[in-house]
Amino acid sequence: MELLNKEMHMLFPTALFTGQIPDLSVADRIEKKLYDLKAAGQGTRDSDRVFISQDDLQTLPEFKELSDLALLESHEILNVYRIKRESHYITNMWANITHPNHRHHMHIHPNCLLSGIFYVKTPKNCGPTIFGDPRLHARMIEPDFTEQNVHNSSTFYSMPEKGRMVMWPSYLSHGVEIGRAAENEDRIVVAFNIMIRGVIDRQTARLNLR
Repeated sequence: MELLNKEMHMLFPTALFTGQIPDLSVADRIEKKLYDLKAAGQGTRDSDRVFISQDDLQTLPEFKELSDLALLESHEILNVYRIKRESHYITNMWANITHPNHRHHMHIHPNCLLSGIFYVKTPKNCGPTIFGDPRLHARMIEPDFTEQNVHNSSTFYSMPEKGRMVMWPSYLSHGVEIGRAAENEDRIVVAFNIMIRGVIDRQTARLNLR
């Protein structure tokens, strides 16, 4: 005997949004500007091969095309979630220029709704972006699996590709895994955060976002 009218409901899904920019020359122009900023010392160095730019790149004319694209795509994502707002904006935007095999620890971006990255330069086999399962109790028991799939995996890898944009809810932990690149070229990524303007009104709490 077997159940009739069976259904499977996906509870509390976490979406990852991604797409490819149609004009790769945008990435080339951004790369040139970032190297200019690095040469001018407009940023910080964690080491010889880790440079982090200033975090207001969205205000620079060379990043207008990318900023406009991030705002357009995040508008569509906010609509997917049916989020009420007066408007939305980029809170900050910065770039990481690193060794292609550099690893970055898992972290989240607080005080914003959406986060994203844009791959500017991606040497072959450079480090992928890794995302972790945000469900607190999902790994109470970890049985062995015959194969990994979307229903049992605790991590997801986004493979770097020049000109690709990826966005996700900011609560989703992410980092960069160690790469296996043979060449010594830089891995360059622009990161950004999105927040809304408006009023969040609850019976016992009211939050004005301006």
